[in-house]
Amino acid sequence: MKLDTFIIQLAILFLPGVVWARIDASWTRQTKPSDTEFFVRAFLFGLTCHAIVYTIFTLIGWPYEVVKLEASAFFTPSIIKEIFFATVVGFLLAVLWLYANTYKWMARFLQLIGATRRYGDEDVWDFTFNSRAPAVQFAHFRDFEHEVVYAGFVNAFSEREGIRELVLRDVEVYDFAGKLMYDVPLLYLSRKAETIHIEFPHRP
Repeated sequence: MKLDTFIIQLAILFLPGVVWARIDASWTRQTKPSDTEFFVRAFLFGLTCHAIVYTIFTLIGWPYEVVKLEASAFFTPSIIKEIFFATVVGFLLAVLWLYANTYKWMARFLQLIGATRRYGDEDVWDFTFNSRAPAVQFAHFRDFEHEVVYAGFVNAFSEREGIRELVLRDVEVYDFAGKLMYDVPLLYLSRKAETIHIEFPHRP
């Protein structure tokens, strides 16, 4: 078998893992993975997808054909069906993976059983604003430099290279004396991470 044919077959075989790894790299990771890291993750994700498809096929009584990397025996109807189902599984698992990362399911579980107080690799900024708790839905962004307070509901947030970005909706702007200056339906804020001061006035 030619090397280029072998590589193409491997790429098709691990398409489910590539889909999962691409979604992971685009939406859950703050830094771009190296080519080696991406390949390893795609390989492991692909194995997971095929293992799940094998388990499902076995449970429902469908035959599962073991892949043979031979040009004459690779593109069989059974193999194509298995790769299709594995790709669907890969996409669904990637979405579930996004939820797990966004809402820190592992960190919350470990905190629930008292195993740790840490939030994981990401900082408290991500953990706080990804929370669905009512206490963090409404915020006071206090700007000491201009002596104003932006009070509004958190609409979106992000961080990049030391800069924190926040979009508030239904915003009321007060001076430090508590006087309402003006209000706007939507407000974008961008500040250096070390200058951020946010208060959450909600009381349960």
